[in-house]
Amino acid sequence: MLSKFLKIFLLLTLVLGIATYKVDNANAASKVIWGKTELKLGQIGKATILADTVLVKLESNGSLTNVRTMKKGEEYRVYSYKSNHGGLFGVGGGSFVQKNDKVKYETPSKSKLALLKEMAENPQSETQPNVGSGLEVIPGAPSVFKNCTALKEHYPDGVQKGHPAYATKHDRDKDGWACEPSWR
Repeated sequence: MLSKFLKIFLLLTLVLGIATYKVDNANAASKVIWGKTELKLGQIGKATILADTVLVKLESNGSLTNVRTMKKGEEYRVYSYKSNHGGLFGVGGGSFVQKNDKVKYETPSKSKLALLKEMAENPQSETQPNVGSGLEVIPGAPSVFKNCTALKEHYPDGVQKGHPAYATKHDRDKDGWACEPSWR
């Protein structure tokens, strides 16, 4: 009796695990990953914190109030920019980070924005690439590149072995990723 119960329990656990894996993979395919964060509609860029700095609120009188310390290595989505106080990157919720040498601001590549737009227009598409896997293929992108600079115009995070654009000459450390960023 106990053996039969154990077999049923193991079978149900296996079925539940497979179902969860498929749901997780489906959700992952509907995201555009940029660095450590998901690229969202309305986002104009990202701020990477290079050294501990302060997150601030812009008060109605124009003054700044400290909210908390942002830690080195964190990434934040940027949704707006204000030119007062030397430049303020709006990171949502009425909070800002001041433009300075402790903050690196970047804008998303055209290919990432195009992929985000395509996914927003076709949310149920089953042909969505596995974003962030290094295997996603951008329609119309070349499959041969002269160097990593040219490859990164289409694939800013590099490509994995098995991708049509992968070439061993672009994989300096021979880890199966060509032209990958230093954080990978």
